[in-house]
Parts: sequence; structure tokens; C-alpha cells
Amino acid sequence: MPDRRACIVGGILIGAAALSGALVPRRMLAKELPPLKLESDVSPQFSGWKIDEAIVQIMPSPDVQEQLNKTYNQILSRTYVNEAGQRIMLMVAYGEDQADRTTVAHLPDGCYPAQGFAISPGPSTPVSIQSKPFSVRRLVARRNPRVEPITYWTVVGNEAFQSDRDRRIARLRSSLAGIIPDGMLVRVSSIDPVEPRAFALHDTFISDLYSSLSSSVRPRIFGTLA
Repeated sequence: MPDRRACIVGGILIGAAALSGALVPRRMLAKELPPLKLESDVSPQFSGWKIDEAIVQIMPSPDVQEQLNKTYNQILSRTYVNEAGQRIMLMVAYGEDQADRTTVAHLPDGCYPAQGFAISPGPSTPVSIQSKPFSVRRLVARRNPRVEPITYWTVVGNEAFQSDRDRRIARLRSSLAGIIPDGMLVRVSSIDPVEPRAFALHDTFISDLYSSLSSSVRPRIFGTLA
């Protein structure tokens, strides 16, 4: 007669395997949505902002580029300038698979310190977009004389988040529903030691960016606000 304890343990293992198989996401949301083309979906010129042609984009090293290619399907990186000469750096990174820990968007909270920056929290005020509050996360990154205020948010599926905890919960909820959500990391930053001035400019740029997007692209970049 087989050992009873072995049977119990075996049954638990079989049950755990069946459960884990049931929880593996099967439906990829990105395949059901219109394709994104960030280079054309985000206009090079809008509301007094245009790409600053004087700024030469610095390409990442080959090993960093390889990791970026594994994590994201598309990355848009631009510097915009307005008529007053104020510059905003915009980065939009899109990944089709936000269920896998190896491909989930990397947050500035970890990326900037890895590049030698010290970071501190910025104000928690939301951005006002068409009279609606839009929650964002704000940081200030410092390295030697460089002071870079940062405003960012993430999108998982059709929900925007400024909290990584809430983002993880959304990913888990999608996984339990059998869905592989897509997602965005949107980062707006500038070089400015005067933090209130920088964040006010970020808010203006973000609101202008929202207004410039088509109705089909807005929910992908801004979530349910759209």
C-alpha cells in the first residue's frame, strides 16, 4: 500500500501544478487592439512645442540596448522646445507583455540611481487635464550640478498608475483573469534647479500632449482618463 503521506504530498503537488497552469495568462490584450506606432502617433509638433533638432540623441551602449529590446516593443525618446526656449524631454516606452517580470516597465525610481543619480520625492500634486485630475509620480534626480525634475506614470491595460504597488495589483488581477496586459511608461523631465517652475512646465506639456493625441491613442498613453 502506498505511503499515505506520500499520496497527500503528491496530491498537493498535482493540485498546485493544475492551479498554476490555470493561472497562466492566455489572452494577449495587445493583439486585440489597434497597432501602436509611437513615432507617428505622437506628433513632432503640437501646441507650440516642436522637436528640438539641435539636440543630438545619445544612443545607449549595445548591452543596454539589448536589454531595452527585451523589455520594450517600442521606445520613443524626444526633446521638445517651445517658443520661449524651454525644453522638455519625453520618453514613452511600450511593452506588449506586462505580465512577465522580465518585461515589465522599469521605473525611474530604480533606473536613475543605477546611473549615479540621487533621487528625492517631488510634490504629489496631480496634473489638471481638461479640468480632470490626473495622478502622477514626481521625483527630483541630482548628479553633480545636474538637477532633473521628473514626472512620470505607468499604464497597465487601460489603467494609469503612479503607485508601483497599485501597478503590481493590476498586473496580478489581469493574470488571474487570464489576460496578458500591455503597458506604458511615460516620463517627462527637464533640466532645471527651480523645481516648482519645472513641474509647472511639465504640467503644461502633459496637458498639451494629451490634447494632441488621437482619441484611439489617448487611452493607451493616459489610461482611463481618456
